Amino acid sequence: MPEPQHRGSGIFCCAVGRRAGYAAAPTPGRRAAVARAGDHRRTSIPQVGGRCGREFASCATRSTGVQLTELGTHLASVGTQQWGPGVDRLRVGVVGVGVQGQLHARALRDVRQAELVAVADVSPRNREWAETHLGVRAVPDVVDLLDQVDAVSICTPDHLHEDATLAALTAGKRVLLEKPMALSRASCDRIIAGRPDPDALMIGHVLRFDPRVRRLREVVRSGELGDIWHVKVWRCTSQAVGEGIWDRTSVAWFLGIHDADLLRFVTGREVEVTGAVGRKVLSPSHDVVHATVRFDDGAIGTMENNWTLPHSRPSRADAGLRIVGEHGILEMNLSHNDLLYAHRGGAASFMDTYFWPSRDGGGAYNLRSELEAFADAALTGGPTPVSGEEGRAAVTVVEDIEAALAGDPPPGN
Repeated sequence: MPEPQHRGSGIFCCAVGRRAGYAAAPTPGRRAAVARAGDHRRTSIPQVGGRCGREFASCATRSTGVQLTELGTHLASVGTQQWGPGVDRLRVGVVGVGVQGQLHARALRDVRQAELVAVADVSPRNREWAETHLGVRAVPDVVDLLDQVDAVSICTPDHLHEDATLAALTAGKRVLLEKPMALSRASCDRIIAGRPDPDALMIGHVLRFDPRVRRLREVVRSGELGDIWHVKVWRCTSQAVGEGIWDRTSVAWFLGIHDADLLRFVTGREVEVTGAVGRKVLSPSHDVVHATVRFDDGAIGTMENNWTLPHSRPSRADAGLRIVGEHGILEMNLSHNDLLYAHRGGAASFMDTYFWPSRDGGGAYNLRSELEAFADAALTGGPTPVSGEEGRAAVTVVEDIEAALAGDPPPGN
């Protein structure tokens, strides 16, 4: 499975053409050269074009053995360009500005190579919020903003992902699509078939950009654990979170989609669902789900997801991963439990410090890293940090869990 790539991991950032949108992307060969050079050089390029383009090609060729003369010549012909306000940044539109879309819009303020220029949302209230708090144009439909953006971040409810994504892809835009990619293999397949190029689409699996996850993955992939024997992953949240969404999604789709991707990303192995049980205690759907899985090398695992935690619990997120292997054990806590805010005479709560933007912006956090990876890939022409195929694989796991809960056979690959 491909590595997510971002500026901190050596993506070389440049703008090619007047606007670095998908339609102006370099050729596949040039994209591969940029990706390889970025992986080895581990640097960012504040200027591209002119002398810098020629020097980069020469330096990268010496360092990596990759012939980049064509790339250097192309960059030299573009002219000198620098990152900064108003200079060839990726113009981004956010589609759907509910809770997740608002996080994306706020995080884009911290992405120096991107500029939020518009949002689309069917809700007049959400559009008013965007115009007031973001100072950008707000329109009711994705098609109304496609003429002024290079890329879109799609944060609509899950069942609306397919139509919005296909509209943007058809218009030649780069697309960051929130997970789950869709609610079925069939829908994923239609989205994949609608890509003009595999690099036009990225799936927003934000855990791939968590430094804790990436460090654990390095250890697992190094082989230090030896054979993996068994794995446990869990992700639970409060009843208050579930109450706001359980009329349109399930706990497996809302929480389990993270863990379905996490298991594959960390281990590098394919996952097959062998069974699932659940219980309905708060809503018409299953509020707690336990699934069993088998990896393609014989290792076994369990997934636990629920939204049954009392809202009075200081941390509304209880999540983690345990991997037991031949030579040892790896345990990772992904809960919100490193910053406690206790009100005098009131309640205490843990605050998120990893995933989402702070009130004032700035700093490092996972969503920012994800958006930077998306912008870097779009500006260089690829490769996509998280492919549609990777998104489909996670959907397959959750779809099979839902089938097991219903007593139905898996839909099939």
